[in-house]
Amino acid sequence: MADNEQPVKPKSKKMLFIILGAVLALAIGGGAAYYFLVMKADSKSAESSKPKVPELQIFVPLEIFTVNLRPEAAEPQQYLQTTLNLQVPSEEMSANLKARMPELRSRVLLILTNKKASEITSVEGKNALMTEIIEQLQKPFSGSETEQKITGVYFTSFIIQ
Repeated sequence: MADNEQPVKPKSKKMLFIILGAVLALAIGGGAAYYFLVMKADSKSAESSKPKVPELQIFVPLEIFTVNLRPEAAEPQQYLQTTLNLQVPSEEMSANLKARMPELRSRVLLILTNKKASEITSVEGKNALMTEIIEQLQKPFSGSETEQKITGVYFTSFIIQ
């Protein structure tokens, strides 16, 4: 019986190392995926949940404008009385606009007197007027090469008669 038995060969540990390597690679890959998908998403959501500090906005009130509007074909002369506030991003820009108030008002008056009542009575007309005012007021003033930064124009009074 001893002759029929063959000597037992030691089992190869090669297969064991391959299996352990595969399990280790999967664990590292899973850990990395968890970190990038879950942990990074949590940190981004934590950042976005922080209350954002609003940017400081300065409003520059302008005196009342009373202008003759361009006449309509069959309508009597119409007038516009409006009050505007300009929104600027800094005190420096506010001071710059206040120092140039005569030129600023002149630009606004030229825009307003060139309008017909029918052009500015609708919401779309008022929005177009605000855009036009911003475009004109952002251009450099005479003797200056820097543009003004105006972030908004707001009507606080708007009467057509």
